[in-house]
Amino acid sequence: MTNKIQDAFDNIKADARLKESTKQFLYDRRTGNRYPRRSPAMRYAVSMICAVLILAAGAAGYSWVRMPVSYVSIDVNPSIELGLNRFDRVVSAKAYNAEGEAILDELSLKWKRYTDALHAVIECEGMRAYLADGAEPVLAVAADQTRGQELEKGVRRCSGHMRHHCQNVSVDLDMASQAHHSDLSVGKYYAYLQLSQYDSSVTVDDCREMSMAEINARISEYEQTDDEEDAGNTDNESGYDGNTGGCNLNSCDGNGGGMPSHQRGHHHRSGGHE
Repeated sequence: MTNKIQDAFDNIKADARLKESTKQFLYDRRTGNRYPRRSPAMRYAVSMICAVLILAAGAAGYSWVRMPVSYVSIDVNPSIELGLNRFDRVVSAKAYNAEGEAILDELSLKWKRYTDALHAVIECEGMRAYLADGAEPVLAVAADQTRGQELEKGVRRCSGHMRHHCQNVSVDLDMASQAHHSDLSVGKYYAYLQLSQYDSSVTVDDCREMSMAEINARISEYEQTDDEEDAGNTDNESGYDGNTGGCNLNSCDGNGGGMPSHQRGHHHRSGGHE
């Protein structure tokens, strides 16, 4: 039967492509194949499309894992900030001064859990000189509400096992973008905001060149002055000035005045093991 069909086609004066397509059609009808065979070009195109989709999905997943969603900074004189992904792993480590760069040069922190990375930074050989005089590292957490509390607990637990006293700060994630825009770590930017409430002349550039100990010392001086003034001016404890009808700095704002509520963080000290 097949030979008869072949002989019949050999006698037809028609285009070669028409002959081949008709043969294929009759073959498909005879064998019950409903769909025509895909050409090699079509199969190649489909394979390429599938490969591109797989690569795109892989790249998107890799970017998702590498994207920082929260930050932890370590500030003494070295100023270092760790970017953490959704799994609390370090995906970036940035130094904000030369001292911080020297610390990072001797460490490999990427993909470490943040508590392990913090311990590695604080306890490394290069950090010892900055902590020898009793300086207290400031560990600042910047995260959204769903992650901030757990990260803060983890940082406090980590600092509690260190040989040094640490100060802990927790702020909103929005402050991280403000800090980065000013080329400061989260912790140092928070300290700058505190100091600027007492001294409006202080600038970001000033704080960038200062150590955390220097910034905290100036803040403590202003706080001590305020305490002394408050102790000697008990008549105005209510915040009302009988002469001007004005308010004291610490009583006008229901949040305690000073730093705007959207920029305020939680600042407390945790002890380490000496």
